[in-house]
Amino acid sequence: MVQFENSVTVSGLLHFIKSDKKDGKFFPFSIRHENLWVDGTMRKDFLTVRAFVPEVKEQLKTLAEGTPIKVHGVLRASRGSGDMYLSAERLEVLSQ
Repeated sequence: MVQFENSVTVSGLLHFIKSDKKDGKFFPFSIRHENLWVDGTMRKDFLTVRAFVPEVKEQLKTLAEGTPIKVHGVLRASRGSGDMYLSAERLEVLSQ
């Protein structure tokens, strides 16, 4: 049997914190991630993240927009829309 790996670690700036989700199942936010593109320009990506883990949700409530973070989790696809997102299992605040 083949063993599949689906772990992801991403770092960047905490962005677009949206703790107003009505059902409260997850805490949505984004990670602003800048990368040098193949043509030499800077590309700004905004990676969609959802926090389902209660400890991570509580930690996010204490952080400000633009906080440097590292998120460990798994890549998922939404059942309804099929949109990809990172499901955060652990969050680290990085020193500035």
